[in-house]
Parts: sequence; C-alpha cells; structure tokens
Amino acid sequence: MMEQSDRQSAEDPLPSVLWGLDPVHGVFAKLYIQDILQLKNSLHVPGIFFYGTHPISRVDILGTVVQRLEKEKFYAFGVDDGTGVISCVYWKKQMPAQVTKTVKVSDPVFAAQISRMLELPHLYRSFYDKTFRIPKDGCEADEHGALILSLQSKIKQFLAQNQVKNFYQRELETIDSLSCIARRDREGQCDQDSALSPAETLTQEPISSPCVSRQIHATFQEAVSALQEEGVIFQKVAGPNELYLVTDEEKQLHNVTLEIIRDDCTQPKYIERGCPFRHILNCVRQCYGAGVTEATLQRLLDSMECCSQIVSTMDRFYTAC
Repeated sequence: MMEQSDRQSAEDPLPSVLWGLDPVHGVFAKLYIQDILQLKNSLHVPGIFFYGTHPISRVDILGTVVQRLEKEKFYAFGVDDGTGVISCVYWKKQMPAQVTKTVKVSDPVFAAQISRMLELPHLYRSFYDKTFRIPKDGCEADEHGALILSLQSKIKQFLAQNQVKNFYQRELETIDSLSCIARRDREGQCDQDSALSPAETLTQEPISSPCVSRQIHATFQEAVSALQEEGVIFQKVAGPNELYLVTDEEKQLHNVTLEIIRDDCTQPKYIERGCPFRHILNCVRQCYGAGVTEATLQRLLDSMECCSQIVSTMDRFYTAC
C-alpha cells in the first residue's frame, strides 16, 4: 500500500486529462521508500500522488521485512529498503487488496536488493527526475518533434556507422541522407526511413542547393542539442560553430576518467564506498576540459561499467575493478 503523506500540492503539477501522456503514470514505479514517503497527494483525485511532475498511482518496492503485526482482518508489515521504512497492509481472505502483489524473495546474499539498487539510479536519471513536458502546439508540435527525433536518430546512426570521432555541425548539414530529413520540415521531401549510405562521409560536397536554409540549420541545431543532452556528443568549448566530440569515440576522455577513478578510489575517504559522481566530474573537468557535461560523463561511466572496468555502488559512487 502506498502510504499517504499529509502534504498536498496547492495545485496538481499536471492536469488530470494529460496524465495518460506520461509514461510513468499507470505503471508500477520503482521508487526509493524515502521518496514514496514524501510523495505529494493529488489535490483533486484520491489515490494519485506526485513525484515531481509525474502522477504516481502504484509503486514497486523491494526490501526487508523488519516488522510484522497481525490483526483480525489484515497483516501489517514494515518494509525497509535501506532508505526508509514503509507500512504495507495485506488483507486476509476476500478483503479489498491494498497490496497488488507480494512475493517472498529468497535472497541470502542480497543479490536481488543489490540488483535493484543498481537499477534505480538509471530509472531516476532516465524518467523520474526528468520533467514531463507537453507538446506546445498540438499536431504541428508533434510532427516537428517527430522530425527532430528522426534526425537525432539518423545522426546517431551515422556517427556510429562511420566511427566519427569529431565533427562540426555544418559538416553534418552536407550529408544528403541527414539534410533531406531536415528539408521535410520546409519542403515535405525525403522518405523518413531513407537509409544511410555507408559510403557517405563528412567530407562530402554540399547538398545541391544555393545554401542551407536557416530553418534547416535550426532543425539540425535542435537535433544536435538533443544528442548533447543525451550525452552522445559534447564540446570542450561551447558554441554552435565549435567542434563536437563523440563520447564513445573519445579515448582520451575515457583514459583520463579511468585514471582518476583508479587513483582516487584508493584514498582513505573513498576506499569503502568509491568515488562520488560529482567528485569524478569535477576532476575530469579540471584534467580534461570544462565542457564535459553530466550526461556525457554518465554515458561514459555506464560504458566503462559494462566493460567491467569500474563498478558502481549506491548513490552513484564508483570504484575501479
């Protein structure tokens, strides 16, 4: 059962008619218990709570039962996930269920809880801590947003296929299979699913038009900015005309980051838990470049962990393998 908080929003962050557009609404949200206890009640709809701008109707928790109380009609359990303790009610026989499903987990070495604690930071970064935004102008905004997503995906595909290490935005605008997507916004041309040609390179001649229109340039800028927010690319020096570096191909950044973690995780204050994300970010910015963003570093750290070069612990602490 989601334990209700006495705190209520003066106004719901998101109108109820739009809740269905939020992918978090209607699913079992995997939240820390400390955050569940601090959820704000919906002012207008009982049983709905808000984490930031996200409407929450049900949660999925995993923890250790630290308290059990039996009453005539129900069992009450205290569940602890390491961040807090929440009360759950399990009704006997045919009473209305407040707990949708309970599963007893045999986990003597805490593998399931460790797996959950590794999963939660990703969910928070990717969904819960991101503000849900509604399209501004209906269908037109949806079409423009879909075009940006399409161009963003094609740029990412192009960079990966050609193992591009760095580029200028103006170079991307000369690639026919990319620029034709941007031209659709103005001319309605080019099939969205047109394939990239492996033979295309960033040295290709400009597209057959007098110049790249301001609208096309702006469309590319939106897609490139989205890739920056995703951490796929970054700049050492910020600016639309400056060089972009591809995170997955930037070996110097990889080596600098790994060396920082290896050296600093041996310091007394970091031996037990590892180096905190913010410390690593500050060191990388000092040793490599001030333009490294949180998203860029997070993408790099996730890649390094997948390669078993580092291990993450709770709350984004990292140590070398």
